[in-house]
Amino acid sequence: MTRKRSRKLMICIAAVALLAGATAAVVTAATPATHHRRSGTLATAAAYLGLNRTQLRSELHSGKTLAAIANATSGRSSAGLIEALEAAQKQKLASAAASLSSRITAEVNGVRTHAAARGEETQAATAYLGISHKQLRTELRSGKTLAQIADASSGKSEAGLIEALVAAKKTAIAASVKAGTITQAQANAREGKLVSRMRARVQRTRGARPALRRTRGAQPALRG
Repeated sequence: MTRKRSRKLMICIAAVALLAGATAAVVTAATPATHHRRSGTLATAAAYLGLNRTQLRSELHSGKTLAAIANATSGRSSAGLIEALEAAQKQKLASAAASLSSRITAEVNGVRTHAAARGEETQAATAYLGISHKQLRTELRSGKTLAQIADASSGKSEAGLIEALVAAKKTAIAASVKAGTITQAQANAREGKLVSRMRARVQRTRGARPALRRTRGAQPALRG
């Protein structure tokens, strides 16, 4: 697990432990209104209080705390508002936690990042064309499309290049299904669009949108 991912996990755990106290502090603290303006908190508070966001902002700008507003609202209280905000935050944390295991599992198992996926497409293109990454980059920078480069290469063609790219993407999609990062239904939907996507990609000129991109400290990568 990378240091960054480990840090995110620890933050998530700490957030659960501090949720109740932090929510109470937000409701009761006599801080400026701008401190309460996170859209999620404001929307949840407004819904509980039976106000719209404009009305709640106006109350906050007058110098009142969320606790004061809640206690002055018929049938509402600061304790009830804290419970409503806690419930909303717990739901968000539960949603994040639900995907945390699969994301960490994917990283541990070496599943490709988006940048790595683009690099694999570039690898597939250069392997099919029989040229180096530098040569491909030079051809693309001259204004040629991948389709033109393929058709100008001996024994190669636009159709063959599309097939190579589609095959590479199918392999990557299958790996994502195995790792549990996407469902088979999602994989089927993506595969159904592969040919049209790859055809558009190989026919795209660099001027319209870069067909090749240099990843940080690595080989160039196809975009899209």
